[in-house]
Amino acid sequence: MDSAKKSSSCYQTQFVDGCSASVDFNEAACHNESQYVKRFERVIVAMKRRLDQPMTNSNMAEIACLSPCHFNRLFHNATGIPPVQFHYALRLDHAKRLLVTTDLSVTEICFEVGYNSLGTFISRFGHLVGISPSAFRNLTRKLASTGLTELSLSMMDAAVMPALSRGICGTVSSAGYDGLIFTALFPRAIPQGVPGGCALSRGAGAYQLSQPSRGCWYIFAVVIPWTAAGMQLITLDGLRRGRSGPIRVEENGWVGSSNVELRPARMLDPPVLTAIPVLLSRVFADRTLQPLSKRSPTALCDAPLRRLELTKGLSL
Repeated sequence: MDSAKKSSSCYQTQFVDGCSASVDFNEAACHNESQYVKRFERVIVAMKRRLDQPMTNSNMAEIACLSPCHFNRLFHNATGIPPVQFHYALRLDHAKRLLVTTDLSVTEICFEVGYNSLGTFISRFGHLVGISPSAFRNLTRKLASTGLTELSLSMMDAAVMPALSRGICGTVSSAGYDGLIFTALFPRAIPQGVPGGCALSRGAGAYQLSQPSRGCWYIFAVVIPWTAAGMQLITLDGLRRGRSGPIRVEENGWVGSSNVELRPARMLDPPVLTAIPVLLSRVFADRTLQPLSKRSPTALCDAPLRRLELTKGLSL
């Protein structure tokens, strides 16, 4: 399936969470598309103001002045995920920030972002961020005083992985933006949890990922400038990113668009929940890149990582 952008001067949306089609606002005339975007941005602003409160699809549809069904479909098309899931993702993204920037306890943060059960919060955080709240706080506070250039020095001794006989390959274009490009596979159109495979490369170009299990996958890429440091390195705020897919993986291969074009971040982008800097720092520190065991990992720092490929030619 070709997931290339449609040629239009209007606002472009790409990729839907599923395996059926690429996305546009085909229910609205081109000149009205920007009005839908403004409505969705208004809803997202309301979500951020109500992180400690539940919001239903009907609540959000009312803010957007659309019927619940119509709103859910169009918002899903524009962002890649349903509106209620987007709200949940914003909650956990805020929790990540509170863990780094405040001394609030995990219990206090749990209630601050709208969870009534500490156990549910810890479980969901670990599953979607890839590491427990306490471990995330400890590791990211160490990273907060580190720059990417300093962090990447430990890659000097990392062995380059050989070319894979079977895998997903493609290119990442970044329009002249230089930095460390992180490319990864996720089962949904949001970077959350432990990726199904990932690769690092210095600057734009080709990448190769080990082939994941059968099903639909999305490729997410972000370029982290060499000047990144502190909170930007942790939150990835404002960094250029891109997504392609869905890719359909079968036993004998895969089909779909695997090329990613990085573009400026925008409000309709779902938060990056996966603790990418923690993933990078752990891999850099661990010279023995072990394949993932059949047991699904529950945390990046507590279980074997999925195999990480360092793109050929990487030299820092």
